[in-house]
Amino acid sequence: MTDGSVPAFDAFIAIDWSGATNTYRGIAVARCDTGASAPYLVTPQTKQRWTRSEIADWLSGQLDGGQRLLIGLDFAFGLPYEEKHGYLGGCAPNTGSIFELWDLIEKQSGAAADFGCGTFIGDSRYASLFWKSGKRPTHWVERKRWTELACREATQTHPDTVYKLLGSKQVGKASITGIRVLNHVRSLKRRQVAIWPFQKIRSSAMVEIYPTLFRKAATHSVAKLRSLESLNKALATLGSRSIRKLDRNDPSDHETDALLSAAGLRWLARLPEAWSPAACTSSQVRREGWIFGVRDSPEFKW
Repeated sequence: MTDGSVPAFDAFIAIDWSGATNTYRGIAVARCDTGASAPYLVTPQTKQRWTRSEIADWLSGQLDGGQRLLIGLDFAFGLPYEEKHGYLGGCAPNTGSIFELWDLIEKQSGAAADFGCGTFIGDSRYASLFWKSGKRPTHWVERKRWTELACREATQTHPDTVYKLLGSKQVGKASITGIRVLNHVRSLKRRQVAIWPFQKIRSSAMVEIYPTLFRKAATHSVAKLRSLESLNKALATLGSRSIRKLDRNDPSDHETDALLSAAGLRWLARLPEAWSPAACTSSQVRREGWIFGVRDSPEFKW
């Protein structure tokens, strides 16, 4: 959506994501309604922790509920598209659009459980693209999307490349597993939800988020929030009421990221300029995706 209009939503959902394998704690889900009500955590019904498969099922159910939802997910919706090479450093010559890329990732992921990515990143055609361990490989190329470069310029934050698969801040595994989930949900609910900025929004929408942006907007710092007190101070800056109580006194940083991002989505979605970065009209961004809230003009600064 790049025409300056603002879509209307009934609720806002933010998901802090994880690309880990086996048991993991990194997924957190938060939701808030319109107005100024405090966001709240959504817990899985069957287990103590979310799995990616449960998130896919839960999102599908939410999209059947009739509400207009803005859903923000904390991972890259695409991979860099290079003018000379296309996707995957030239290893995907017949893949020219974002949804073709999603189909390719799904096909090459085989039967990896819980939307895992091990089979894909280990595929001999793509393995050399990823920095997986040790010192930076001599011939490794740090490919980045336009939105990651624009985010760095506008906010002085440093979104990482999806091709770097080591360190606590790596986003590659989260993005590839997340793309598999997006592809699955879209295949089931394409009439109920649009993927921004690739599709026109008519009801619900899914957008890529970077929780660091909301932390910086609310606190002028990129530091993680690790207490209810610091979270409530940040929420107030984004026009949200405070959370009175959580299940424990010290929420995880995954939970605070999800809670702040839900309120941040509500705060940001009202701004026409958030929906219409000039870059989103380019064929490059239509192939790569864009972080919701990143602007490519000096008038919109975090």
